Amino acid sequence: MRTRPEHRPRARARATLAGVLGLAPVVLVLAACSGPGPGEKDVEYDSLDALHESATTAGLTCLSFTPEDSGSPDVELGECDDTTLLAVFADGVDEDEFLGLLPVEPAEEGQAALAGPNWVVLGDTGDLLETQAGIGGDFLSDL
Repeated sequence: MRTRPEHRPRARARATLAGVLGLAPVVLVLAACSGPGPGEKDVEYDSLDALHESATTAGLTCLSFTPEDSGSPDVELGECDDTTLLAVFADGVDEDEFLGLLPVEPAEEGQAALAGPNWVVLGDTGDLLETQAGIGGDFLSDL
């Protein structure tokens, strides 16, 4: 009786495919951990929308977001729930100038300014503490 010889290339292909598929979860985990994303701290934002998205992902309460006219090409402004102000500054604006470019400063007790490399969030200190844990920044009074 004649038997069919074992076909080795097919067996090798299966072993190779199994090895590649076994690495797929590792590659996906590493890819998910690289690059910008929610929770990345102390980064510059290229737009007000990007700051708003990161801040709300980090825990900032913002049920109603409204972009505001800043009157200056050096700053983009937006307001959350009429209680929190978000601002992103143009390149070249020094942190020392941030508050001077805003229409309001934290004046009430319980309010603060959280600042990053090119942004500021003004609002309730408790909300900003939670937001700081997710996006970084320093309280301007701490500088």
